[in-house]
Amino acid sequence: MHGVTTDAATRTPVRVPPFWTSAALIGCLFMSAGRRTVSGLALDLSYRLLVGEFGRGRVARYEDIDFPPALTHEPTRRFLSETGLPENAFPLRTDDDGIPLPTLAEYYGDGVLGEAAGHLVRLGRLPDGSDVVVDGPTGTVLTWHPSGASLRPLTPDVSTLVFTLWLLRRAAALEAVTGFEPV
Repeated sequence: MHGVTTDAATRTPVRVPPFWTSAALIGCLFMSAGRRTVSGLALDLSYRLLVGEFGRGRVARYEDIDFPPALTHEPTRRFLSETGLPENAFPLRTDDDGIPLPTLAEYYGDGVLGEAAGHLVRLGRLPDGSDVVVDGPTGTVLTWHPSGASLRPLTPDVSTLVFTLWLLRRAAALEAVTGFEPV
C-alpha cells in the first residue's frame, strides 16, 4: 500500500505524506544517476515497468527503420527499441503518428536552428509549446521553443526523461488516492 509504513516501536501503521513518498523516489533517482548501468544510460528501466504504469498499447517501441540517420547514440536507440517511450504521458505529448521519429529540421524545415536541427530528433511537445528533442550523437534530451533560438537542457538522457514521466504519473495517482491537492 502506497503512503503507509509501520512505526518500528509500536508496529502501528503510519500514514506518510505524498510529498515524502515522492521525495524518496526522487532520492532513488539521484542515487542511481551517474552510476554505470548495463544500458549505458543513467537508468535501466524495463518495458514491463512502463506497460504496468501507462498501459499496453500506450508505450511506443521503435525499430531501426523508425530512427533518422542522425540518431547515432546507440544506448538511446536501444532504449527506444527495447523499453520505449510512453505515448502522451503528461507533460510530454507525442505525435499521434510518432513513427518514424523526425529530426527537428524534418519537422519544421531546414531554416530552424541551422545545421544543429539536423541532428536533433523530435520526441514530442510540452504544454508550453516547447519541443522535446534528443541530440542524435550524445543522447542528451533538450527543449527548443519555436519562438526562441536556443536549446535548453531537460534531462541527461531518455531513461531519465521516461523515469520523470513515470514518477509524475505515480505522484499524481498517489495524490488522487489520498485526496491531496497542491496549493
